[in-house]
Amino acid sequence: MRIAYFHCFAGISGDMTLGALVDAGLPLAQLEEDLAKLKLDFHVQARKVVKNGISGTKVDVEIPPEHVHRHFSDIVGIITASELPPLVQQKSVAVFRNLAEAEAKVHGTTPERIHFHEVGAVDAIVDIVGSVIGLWRLGVEAVYASPVQTGTGFVKCAHGVMPVPAPAVMELLQDVPIYAGDIEHELVTPTGAAILRTYCRDFGGMPLMRVQNLGYGAGQRDLTAVPNLLRVSIGEKTELTGSDGEVRYEGKGQVRQGQAVMMEVNIDDMNPEFYDYIFTKLLQAGAMDVFVQNIQMKKNRPACVLSVLVHAQQIEQFYGLIFAETSSIGVRVYPVTKYMLPYEVITCATEYGTAKVKLARLNNELCNVAPEYEDCQRLAIEHGLSIKAVYDLVKCTAYSQIRAAARAK
Repeated sequence: MRIAYFHCFAGISGDMTLGALVDAGLPLAQLEEDLAKLKLDFHVQARKVVKNGISGTKVDVEIPPEHVHRHFSDIVGIITASELPPLVQQKSVAVFRNLAEAEAKVHGTTPERIHFHEVGAVDAIVDIVGSVIGLWRLGVEAVYASPVQTGTGFVKCAHGVMPVPAPAVMELLQDVPIYAGDIEHELVTPTGAAILRTYCRDFGGMPLMRVQNLGYGAGQRDLTAVPNLLRVSIGEKTELTGSDGEVRYEGKGQVRQGQAVMMEVNIDDMNPEFYDYIFTKLLQAGAMDVFVQNIQMKKNRPACVLSVLVHAQQIEQFYGLIFAETSSIGVRVYPVTKYMLPYEVITCATEYGTAKVKLARLNNELCNVAPEYEDCQRLAIEHGLSIKAVYDLVKCTAYSQIRAAARAK
């Protein structure tokens, strides 16, 4: 599994996240091409800076003066009206939804009535959507993070003077290990906290991983106590297996074993049109898998089993979602063991554009080549082709690329 680890020794913000991903290898030209699909007026610049002797990337978003206070629905409209891939749209909306819910709780209102001030500006939208694009483009499947240094003191914002961490940040960082430190500055912004809340599976020490990309994203200030940087490490997650304690990597060909939790409900009295919305919401919240099976219940009533695969620490979060969004009043929960083939993601260049392909191996032998559906869909729409033609083309290109790499060895 390809993961990212956020080392938040100087906090986190949207622009620091974006800077770290650019520093880790996200091409700026590709980022600009993707962000242009938002159809907003801005220009992105990236420059190298040095913070306490460490080089990082500072991303600046240049925008003309604006005095627009956008609602959550306005931002959702901007994102969903773009031609960005559905996964990028869904994750971007999820970040803003978490922001809206936190702000609504602080101000005693609803997410729909929240006026976004600083985080509704174009630069904040670009920081968040750009970070989502970066994680997607770099093939990150899961995010982990260190405990988060928040800073202390007070900060001036649109609502007046606020304590640090700001109230919305505290809402977003509930159940997250945080520490104030002795730096009297705001180190965690709402955009940074919302990215963590949306993406991060767990907080603590760095998981066992083989780091393949490393990036430092710079903040605006120069701090004396620590470098004002967010460090992002990207690579393959590894595991400790065996009673001898030997480190065995998730290398090509080794089947991985993992633990998860299956949550299930039987539903026989809900409008079936709701399932599309429920699937989207569960996946945006971080479910590993969601599916439905048809069953016959007592008195021969037709019904469905809704199954949701999650991590053990997510049980409370997901039974809350299931109860809120379905007609069920009971959830079955049981542990499951997963056996997974290790895989890598490559990018294939076709005559119509690039697409990612997932390669899985068993005992060092290639056993599955799967083009990314969203990439094939995008190319099919852009060039007026059938999806199956694009899918076959990408798959053939992947095999050619694999054979060429083998010959080169």
